[in-house]
Amino acid sequence: MQTVTKASEEARALYHHIWSVVGQTFFDTSRMKNWAAFEHSFDDQLVDRESALRAIDEMLASLNDTYTERVIEEVQAPAVDATESEAASDSTKVEEDSGVLGVLRPDGIGYLRILSFDRPDVFAEVADAINKIAACESVVVDLRNNSGGRMHEAMALCGFFVINGVIATTQMRHEDGGIVSRQYAINDTQFFATVTQPNGDVTIEMYERPAALLAGKPLVILINKRTASASELMVAALVQNGIEGRVLMVGNGPTPGKGIGQAEYELFNGALKIRVTRTRWLTPGGEWLGDCGQTVKNGIEPDITVPGDRGIEAIQAAFREIRKMLEANTPVASAS
Repeated sequence: MQTVTKASEEARALYHHIWSVVGQTFFDTSRMKNWAAFEHSFDDQLVDRESALRAIDEMLASLNDTYTERVIEEVQAPAVDATESEAASDSTKVEEDSGVLGVLRPDGIGYLRILSFDRPDVFAEVADAINKIAACESVVVDLRNNSGGRMHEAMALCGFFVINGVIATTQMRHEDGGIVSRQYAINDTQFFATVTQPNGDVTIEMYERPAALLAGKPLVILINKRTASASELMVAALVQNGIEGRVLMVGNGPTPGKGIGQAEYELFNGALKIRVTRTRWLTPGGEWLGDCGQTVKNGIEPDITVPGDRGIEAIQAAFREIRKMLEANTPVASAS
């Protein structure tokens, strides 16, 4: 019989807590048919923290989800001696690029680049960039290589482009069973979510709504095979709420189709962190883009394909297309 030590008790507590958290939150219950069997399958092997971590990794891997995993913190570089650090610094030091850029061109076309939604201040940064181009006649939004990040911020930013409409719907498992659905929408003055509980109860959550500074203007969205998750959500919202003939997508191929979102859980006073896929989101039309091809892949196809885009080619194509839109929407002067 195995001797129960304090180390083995702590290992079991750690393992079983992770088993419980993931069992209550993982989005795809069809992959959890054997989850109950994992509750005690490693008990005889859990003798210390290391054995618990190995068992946790194996348990999470059984879900066959690329994104559900134990988070391993990056190893920090050794500290540099202060005198050496000061000697190495000079006036040429470059500020960290936030990945957000707004440029108003002389021809009246605005260019907005967002490389990521994974920064806590991304809404404020994009809002500042949009204010710089608000006077534009049309706009190119560059979401190439934007792998996503904070879904709520991406949804809120859609308010700059959309006056009225559904932005997205998220679905999460309720701890007591069933699905909690949040349908995010925007109207003239509000950004809100209609929350439906498994028992049918409905409540409304209210959020701050930005001014629709770019709504109705000809829009070209640049995408590529790395435009994923929250950025795909934004693309779908802008296209499906856009005016026909005034919104277009340009890119080198379909997006990955990542219609899922993750949450991070910091447990045991920060001793362990796990990332769990807990959210599925749907486009304004109710479509699910999939789980990045793990079981389903419904990526967004560009309207104009630019094979082998190295950066400049798709931008050039975007400006060509937006000029066509502007020409098509220019009133023809009547003959006097």
